[in-house]
Amino acid sequence: MRIIATLFLMTIAILSLSNCSSEMAQSPATQQSESYPDEQYAEMAAAPAPQSLERAREQEFAMDQAIMPPETESANDAAANFLMAKAKKQKPAKPIASWKRSQVTPNTSRLMIGENESLALKGMQAKVTINGYRARVVLDHYFFNDHQRRFEGTFKLRLPNGANPYFFAFGESQRLDKPVFFDQQQVEKMGTEPLSIMKSRENSWQQPKEARMVPKEKAAFAYRETVRRRVDPALMEWSGAGIFSARVFPLNPKKWHRIVIAYDLDLLALGDDLEYRLDLPTDIPQRVADLTITQPPGVEIVVDDQKSFVFNTTKNTYHQRFESALFSVRIKKPGAVLLSGHDPKTGDYFATRFRPQLPAQANHSGSQTGVFLVDVSLSSNPDRFNVWLKLLQAILNNNRDALKTFAVCFFNIEQFWWQEKFVANTPENVQALLDFAQQLSLEGATDLKAALASQPPFLDKDKDKDKDKDWDIFLLSDGGITWGEDNLYALSQSLNPHALFAYNTGLAGTDTRILNHLSRESGGALFSVVGEAEIEKASIAHRARPWQLSSIQVDGNNSDLLLAGRPHNIFPGQVLQLAGRGKASSRVILNLVQNDQQKKLEIPLSAPLTSALTPRLYGQIAVGQLETFATATETMSKAYATHFRITGQTCSLLMLETEADYLRFNIKPEEDAFVVKSKPVNVAVAKVLKEIGETLGDPKAAFLAWLAKLEKMPDLNLRLPAAFKIVLEQMPQQAFVVKAKALQAKSRTWEGIPGSVRTQLKTKKLDYDSFTDEAQRRLNAYRPADALRAISSLVENNPGDGVLARDVAFSAIEWGLKGQAYHLFRRVANSRPFEPHTYRAMAQVLEKMGQVDLALVYYELGLIGQWHSRFGDFQRIHGIDYLRFLRRIVAGELTSTALDYATMRLDSVQKAFDPGKLDILIALSWNTDGTDVDMHIIEPTGEECYYQHRDTKIGGHLSRDVTQGYGPEMYTLANAKPGTYRIKAKYFASDANRASTRTKVSATIIQNWGTEQERILHKTVTLRYGKEMHEILTIKVAK
Repeated sequence: MRIIATLFLMTIAILSLSNCSSEMAQSPATQQSESYPDEQYAEMAAAPAPQSLERAREQEFAMDQAIMPPETESANDAAANFLMAKAKKQKPAKPIASWKRSQVTPNTSRLMIGENESLALKGMQAKVTINGYRARVVLDHYFFNDHQRRFEGTFKLRLPNGANPYFFAFGESQRLDKPVFFDQQQVEKMGTEPLSIMKSRENSWQQPKEARMVPKEKAAFAYRETVRRRVDPALMEWSGAGIFSARVFPLNPKKWHRIVIAYDLDLLALGDDLEYRLDLPTDIPQRVADLTITQPPGVEIVVDDQKSFVFNTTKNTYHQRFESALFSVRIKKPGAVLLSGHDPKTGDYFATRFRPQLPAQANHSGSQTGVFLVDVSLSSNPDRFNVWLKLLQAILNNNRDALKTFAVCFFNIEQFWWQEKFVANTPENVQALLDFAQQLSLEGATDLKAALASQPPFLDKDKDKDKDKDWDIFLLSDGGITWGEDNLYALSQSLNPHALFAYNTGLAGTDTRILNHLSRESGGALFSVVGEAEIEKASIAHRARPWQLSSIQVDGNNSDLLLAGRPHNIFPGQVLQLAGRGKASSRVILNLVQNDQQKKLEIPLSAPLTSALTPRLYGQIAVGQLETFATATETMSKAYATHFRITGQTCSLLMLETEADYLRFNIKPEEDAFVVKSKPVNVAVAKVLKEIGETLGDPKAAFLAWLAKLEKMPDLNLRLPAAFKIVLEQMPQQAFVVKAKALQAKSRTWEGIPGSVRTQLKTKKLDYDSFTDEAQRRLNAYRPADALRAISSLVENNPGDGVLARDVAFSAIEWGLKGQAYHLFRRVANSRPFEPHTYRAMAQVLEKMGQVDLALVYYELGLIGQWHSRFGDFQRIHGIDYLRFLRRIVAGELTSTALDYATMRLDSVQKAFDPGKLDILIALSWNTDGTDVDMHIIEPTGEECYYQHRDTKIGGHLSRDVTQGYGPEMYTLANAKPGTYRIKAKYFASDANRASTRTKVSATIIQNWGTEQERILHKTVTLRYGKEMHEILTIKVAK
């Protein structure tokens, strides 16, 4: 029987509530109390001084559509009291409306079978369940393969903001003529748990495959092993906030195929109300959506601004079917809804969301100087940028009495300042800033770390004047990092001692995990701006004074209380989300401190609303807290993520054909429920903060932890020798910091950008060829930075695409932007640690950058790993590269703190890999897996050296043929005959299950290898079609 393996790998860096953590201790009392001992708040010791902490702001947690307020004063209302003297009498407020949706509709999907070819979405059915402030959505997609051949497809799906998938399945529909939709009565009876989803569809499709939750690295390894069996599996992974990309196979000819995905998310808060809005694509021939709502008695809902319904003790569930592309539900002032639920293996859970009513104190004016970091990447185009400009204008205008001067830095992969000075906050300067900003092109990927680290460069010009200057940072960005460093604590270290204030628009794609962390660690805040009506109030919200949270209690028999976002401080109007184990009842009690004043707040809760969504809601918060500390809590993270089906940084969804396939990769049920039941999260977080709190953000500690993790991977076969471990420990901390040279583009406006490119940027439908052509145009007209800015938009649109990351990295190297290439390769290495060519690429890039110590580390990793035989002569080729590198260190050409180790290592590497005298060395590598690129060398005699003729008469030799992707392949010639050598690459075999694909090839040519006359050339070319022969370079050897 032919075994077809299909893999589904979904990696989310952006989790809704998993963004958040808690440091609260456990107490099993009837009235549960969670206190904050000193060791648990080790983080607080490193926080800003009390004056800075008083500027701390909202830690707006969880999914950014999730803010559920009771009928109390908002944070922004309280802050508005600061300007009471200036305020005019307000008319009664109208209901707050969310931002107008962009052209990029949530729940939009495409099934690509080539670079430009796709299968049309023919039908879609949605089942939406709302319990309190939480929603669960199950989507059935129907695609028809109208071709005469079988394909592998790439399924791309854009989910609403904050959605966290927990289920994925794929199969062939039983019907041959149309989609199979369930009727309304069937839908109302259907469950949303994985077992129920599969059961209800068992008679309507054939050979369905359901994904299982598996630790990420094991899932990735199983995927690659499946590829080696010559079966093209399905790979699905996180591709940026709310964007998912999946490979599905097989898409059989003339058949209907069904893809089912399910996710949870929080409802969007609009004032005291909640809103759920389902957007479906408008161009689907058939669609239907079913809605089920459950709320506590007395809560009113309004459907599509027309139909009203009030829940009571006998009518606690509402059902309705829609056939339109859009419907919305508004829940009117639901208050603090208490959700409760039971997990059969680990017990009871509860969750609630509330807004403490705190008094506003108009005695804090904020800093007199503000630095604005404004995101002009592709993700801001066009909707977010309009919000950022409105907010920027409002902050400056509404705080002119306190905010006297400001500076503005715009960023994507580049960072540039509006004016290189602090300017006065005058109406004229604000208008000039807006006029300037309106001309900027919105494109490129997002390097948030570089933006945070870009201190105003003009400070150095007048150190005496500005040395004591303090400022608040206003971050106008969605927080999605698609370029550069993304370690949470490395990011926040760039901020000290400045408080950062960020803003959550509720638009799809916002990374609240990043925004929450930065605002909390800096003593700042994350504010909600989910509609234009909130702009004015949000613009002054940073001027409120926070209260320090000392303990929290919940009525009932409960434990392991987790506050989403782990807020240190609470301020007027801040929304808190709380989850825990056990039972909760009537109230939450907060004990707060502000200076010498203490306050005890009681928040009444609704009667418990039983919901099957509750345990996973607790699980998301728990996983988010654990994943914050990476390898230190990874064992628990994996157990919690697997048990609660939380897709994220530690676990993925893996789909294989049979149980035997899972066993072959040692994927079997673990005792995850036991770990969850026996190890509370708050105890684990407190322990980690006590033990490693001071090393969080340390680049060396993070790198060593990553290496330790690689050693533990059972399928990687990487064992670090004792001598190598010693030299790692001796290397300085700065050796592990890779700072790319700041980019300086020449053109930053829309002027000169072709209309077709502008349209693609606006719609987010980017064509690879269009953007590579545009990059080449800018390279010719401007600078390499301009070209990279253009092509980085491809990465911003598909940040989880490893092939694309390597592609752009190759271009960056060719354009001399090596530091930018390193971080792209490092992202690939993090997700695919078992592919050795990535270590080789990073080592070579670092060598060229002069970061010799870290280059040595990557050379070693490539050499000591036991790699799969499909990588051909990788170790020999890599060993020759490493030998040349070590010789340069020993000769004094390169400077390293590991000179003694390099000298010792040179002897053994030379014995193993010294090729002797080489007049010509040519190495070829490429960026795609499952492809065969062949190097052809035409020697001066006319003899051709290639995979079927690897040795030539004049001594040319070609390494083993690599037929399954990446390379490298190497040609060597000891004694070059004078004349012309033509270097070619042939795209011998592309992916047979794709209608079209492309591969980027990088060639390195070294003449007079290892001598003082050594000459190195680099060339990158793109191959698009099978059997295509491409001229790479011609070199001439003189007599």
